[in-house]
Amino acid sequence: MAIKIRRDSSFTETLLSNLRKYYEDKKQDRIGNSPIHVSDILPSICIRKQYYSRLNTDRDLINEDSLHHFIRGESSEFAITRMANTGIAQADLNFEGLVAHPDIMTEDQIVELKDTISGKRLDLTDQQFRSYLRQLLYYLVITGLEKGIISIRYVIGELNWVKSDDDGDHYIKPKNSKNPGIESWSVYLPKNDITRDILKNEIVRRKNLLECALNSQDASILPRLIEPMKSRKCPHCPFYDLCYNKDRETQEAIEMAAEKDLLDITGVLDYRPFFDSIGY
Repeated sequence: MAIKIRRDSSFTETLLSNLRKYYEDKKQDRIGNSPIHVSDILPSICIRKQYYSRLNTDRDLINEDSLHHFIRGESSEFAITRMANTGIAQADLNFEGLVAHPDIMTEDQIVELKDTISGKRLDLTDQQFRSYLRQLLYYLVITGLEKGIISIRYVIGELNWVKSDDDGDHYIKPKNSKNPGIESWSVYLPKNDITRDILKNEIVRRKNLLECALNSQDASILPRLIEPMKSRKCPHCPFYDLCYNKDRETQEAIEMAAEKDLLDITGVLDYRPFFDSIGY
């Protein structure tokens, strides 16, 4: 009697259905006027999209790519925080009504664990890396700690983008390319650095603005994304029509979007990618 092997689409459908439910359950604390999270107000994240997704949950449906990205991040974070065996995982912090959940917190430092399928190794020139950095800096301000770590797990080996055409994006694997692995960065924000006060004001300003928009159900006071993020993110957003064709943008919001990023101001960052550690 032969061993029978068949494709089982029913199990796949059940598994995906359960994973979607888990994702939807996780979103319940970000509906309507529920507490605002640090990840809602990062400058690299569209604050308008955070507003719309809280009020229009029927449009913010997860697709297959987003679902697998969510699963990969959740599983990676779950495994690493437990294997690291250090500090408190997902501490529940509150800062002037803002919710914060750093991945790992010890007595003297914050660790943010990130997971990416980017073939390119990230650094300060990448918006994704800058988003990681901003989130860590927010946590350092909220906790009053000075030391932080950004630890990035690269799921795939290093690839170089060559071109895009009708068949999609084309990449090559460079000679002596880096393998999948983990790369970590130390960040130090002194307690007496004026940047800490500027970041605190930025946090409070963005949190209050989103809160005000939700309470008044007025998206116009929230800034839209500007280039280069606008071209990359806006065309694929489920709220594009609402944002650009129905809701206006106040002059104050336009001016806020055009403000120079704190991280672009000369002297704010001491970035040395080829140094292995920071001398505190």
